[in-house]
Amino acid sequence: MRIIDHISDLHFSRIDHRASDALLARLNADPAHLVVISGDLTMRARPREFRAARAFLDALTVPWVAVPGNHDITAYYLWERLLNPFGRWEAMISPETEPVYEDEEIQVLGLNTVSRGGLHLNWENGTIPRSGLLRLLRRLRRLPEGPFRIVVAHHPFLAPPERPDTPVVKRGERALRDLAQAGVRLVLSGHLHVGFHNLHAVTAKDGDSLLVLQAGSATSTRLRGEQNAYNRVVVENGRARWTAHHWDGAAWS
Repeated sequence: MRIIDHISDLHFSRIDHRASDALLARLNADPAHLVVISGDLTMRARPREFRAARAFLDALTVPWVAVPGNHDITAYYLWERLLNPFGRWEAMISPETEPVYEDEEIQVLGLNTVSRGGLHLNWENGTIPRSGLLRLLRRLRRLPEGPFRIVVAHHPFLAPPERPDTPVVKRGERALRDLAQAGVRLVLSGHLHVGFHNLHAVTAKDGDSLLVLQAGSATSTRLRGEQNAYNRVVVENGRARWTAHHWDGAAWS
C-alpha cells in the first residue's frame, strides 16, 4: 500500500496563511509516503514567492515531487519566458520540471504542460508538446512493469463533468489514450481550483481504467466556488481510492 497526498495551486504570495500552516502541520503529523504537487506554487514567479514555496517544501518531512504550473514562469519578462522559462524553477524548486519517483509499489512521473506562449499570448490553458509526451512514453517503457503508474501534470486533461465547456490542455484526450496504453492508471492535475469530483475513466485494451483526479487549490485565496482542498490517494492491490480534505476556515476536515 502507498499513500499519496496530492496538493495543487499553492500560489505563494496570495495564500491563506492559516490554511497553509495547518496544511503543513497536517501533512507532517499524518505523513503519506509521498507528496505530489501539481503546479502553481507561485503567483507571479517572483523570487520571493519561490523562496516561500521552497521553505514550505523544505518543511515537509516526507519525499515530494512537483511539476510547474503556468504561474510558475514569468508573465512580465518575455525574453525570459521564451529563452529560459524554467530557470527560476530549476534554481529554487528543482532541477527537474518532469521528475520521476519510483519504488517497489508506485511509479510517479511528471509531465510539463506549461506553454511558453511563442508568438501567441494564449498561455493559460497549457499544452502537451509532442516531444514531452514521447519522452514520457519512453521513460515508461524503460521502467519495470508491476508498480502502479501515475502521471502528474498541472493542466486538466478533461473538463469537469458539470462544466463540459471548461478549457483544458491541448491534446489531452489523445494523451490519455497513449498513457492508458502505456500502463498509466492515474493522472493527477490541478489548475482549475476545482477539486476531487473531476473524475473520468479511459479504458485500455487490457480492460483496466485510467482515472483522472483533479485537486482544488490547497492554499490560495483565489477560490472559484470551492473551499481550499487537497486529495489523499491510497494505492493498494492495483487500485486507487481517494478522499478530499477541505479547509473550513479553522481546520482541515
